Amino acid sequence: MRYLFIINPTSGPSNSEDSTTSIQKAFGNNNHHYRIFHTTGENDSQLIRTEYQQYSPDCVIACGGDGTVQLVARSLVGTHAKLGILPLGSANGLAKALNIPDKTEAALELIAKEPNMIDLDLIKINDHICIHLSDIGTNALLVKSYEESGDKGMIGYAKHLMSSIRESEQLKYTITTDAETVHATGYMLMIANANQYGTGVKISDGSVSDGKFEICNVKEITLPEAVKASLTALNIFVDKDMFSDVISCAEAEIKIDRSVHLQIDGEYIGEVNRIRAKILPAAFKLMVP
Repeated sequence: MRYLFIINPTSGPSNSEDSTTSIQKAFGNNNHHYRIFHTTGENDSQLIRTEYQQYSPDCVIACGGDGTVQLVARSLVGTHAKLGILPLGSANGLAKALNIPDKTEAALELIAKEPNMIDLDLIKINDHICIHLSDIGTNALLVKSYEESGDKGMIGYAKHLMSSIRESEQLKYTITTDAETVHATGYMLMIANANQYGTGVKISDGSVSDGKFEICNVKEITLPEAVKASLTALNIFVDKDMFSDVISCAEAEIKIDRSVHLQIDGEYIGEVNRIRAKILPAAFKLMVP
């Protein structure tokens, strides 16, 4: 087996040198062949694709958080590469949703044992790829504020939570699928590939392998509820009924009554007033427990 490890040195609290050492310990024997590629933030997609074509690995391992998994996926879309995840980010939402171990040694052991493979769908949102969760509204504003501040970790997110909720305005959207047109109002609209947050809070009955995505409307987020809410590094939620309005589809167009903030997999994209979303079914095979 040939493995290509893509390491994001800036992901999460981990040290890339420690990660490299762990990989060398786990794969540095005659039974495994591997290469390690470090991203730099400059022309990473093309460089990853070139490395993949030259090395022809059996599996590509994204070492980082959701943003790193997304980078690898969008770089290799169309190749049908086999993917694995070494969770090294702050949130690791997709990995947690799929029960991939968050300890480096355990995750590497899983990869080395050639575990189960499942189909991994992607969502194309306008011109961007989504592997886990995307949303407009309150949470996207939180992500924007966090990125601009340069803060780190959970305390940094918590610092921007209240101001993001205070600044959020109720939105009106028209959601059109091949089955229906829905008019709705809310403070946050999510487009979800996975069926839950990394914390285990369930969003829907969907999965990353069903050829569909879910659109979930959050009708209300209030300060008293938010104070009691759990907060992950990328996502806020209020209670178990927060995602009661769910539309499952393979393609949709969403029109919003004003320009609003959009985030995809924890990365701020910008302001939009229209979203076109389409599933890319079975884009990759993904290692899971």
